[in-house]
Amino acid sequence: MATFVYQGRDQAGKKTKGQVEAETKISAVSLLKERGIVPTDITEYRQNVFTKDISFSKGINPRELVMFLRQFSALLEAGISVVKSVQILHDQSQYKPLKQALNTIKDQVQEGESLSNAMSRHSNVFPQMVVHLARVGEVSGNLDQAMIRLADYFEKRYEMRQKVISALTYPILLGVVSIIVLNVLLYMVVPQFTSMYANSDQGLPVLTQAVLSISQFTLDFWWVFLTFIFLVIIAFFLFQKNEYGKYYIDYAILKVPILGTILQKTLIIEFSRTLSSLFTSSVPILQSMTITRNIVNNSVFKKIITESIQAVEEGNSMTEPMKGDWPFPPLVLHMILIGEQTGNLDAMLAKITQFYESEVEHITDRLQTLLEPILILFLSLVVGVIVLSVVLPMFGLYENINL
Repeated sequence: MATFVYQGRDQAGKKTKGQVEAETKISAVSLLKERGIVPTDITEYRQNVFTKDISFSKGINPRELVMFLRQFSALLEAGISVVKSVQILHDQSQYKPLKQALNTIKDQVQEGESLSNAMSRHSNVFPQMVVHLARVGEVSGNLDQAMIRLADYFEKRYEMRQKVISALTYPILLGVVSIIVLNVLLYMVVPQFTSMYANSDQGLPVLTQAVLSISQFTLDFWWVFLTFIFLVIIAFFLFQKNEYGKYYIDYAILKVPILGTILQKTLIIEFSRTLSSLFTSSVPILQSMTITRNIVNNSVFKKIITESIQAVEEGNSMTEPMKGDWPFPPLVLHMILIGEQTGNLDAMLAKITQFYESEVEHITDRLQTLLEPILILFLSLVVGVIVLSVVLPMFGLYENINL
């Protein structure tokens, strides 16, 4: 998706300007015309070091977004107008990007623009999902219900991600500690004994010779390891910028044992939850699938969803392209097919979400239970071997001294 800056006139003939998110310039013009705006000038907006808003995170904090949506819903349900609600939320918000966006939105809504159109100009704050469901809520007259649905969606999405992150945090932390301990032993502790054993005429055990050789090799060629790591990181980022490179990286990550399985199931949850929420809100199927494709952050899944969109456009089932692809298990395909045939696709997708949420929860619990003792045992074993290799020759030295 690219950002386009435009100037034009609305249906009343008034001059207007702003930003719009679209795949191409032609689609941006079409989108503006759908909103009743005739663009007179439109150019792609490219950020640089001087115009980019420096931030350590992309988009709004999920907790801030959920809080905003719930508060917005409560204000609308209480009978407060959209403009007044936006003003109240602006006054109490402490999150700077949201505060700035709400200030602009309030003025635009006061001038007669719809809330969804005003939100669409702030894609760095409001995800595409929010804009589309807000538009549905405006058309149906149930904007407060749309906000509640959105809050539930983003809250569940955030909770699922936190579960996965918390399950992986301890093993990763333990792995980092293990690497630090090994480096301290190999670079600082073992070399202290190297000179002592070098002056000894006593033959060293094979284990000690091996550990001393590894320690000396890492001391002599540490720059090789650092260069290799640096090159791998650069290659990774260069691949990520390339469309084909990103696809193969995403494919490879999905094939990683355990981690790939968790990611695959998490992506299925994101796919089914997003599509179910959009269907429940009466968003057309093609539009729902397009939004879902843009939300899912994996090139392999994006490709399959794109092929599914084409299948639906041709009058076929969305499962046709999924049948030959391993990321979508048979269970998912069967449930989607049943949903399509019975007209209850949103309910079937919700059941898929519930099933795989339970699956991910069980996997992450088992992962925490198994990985912790395995990593601790591995670290103990490696440290034990290094310590033993240093201590073993000492027995020989003491025997020689006693003799």
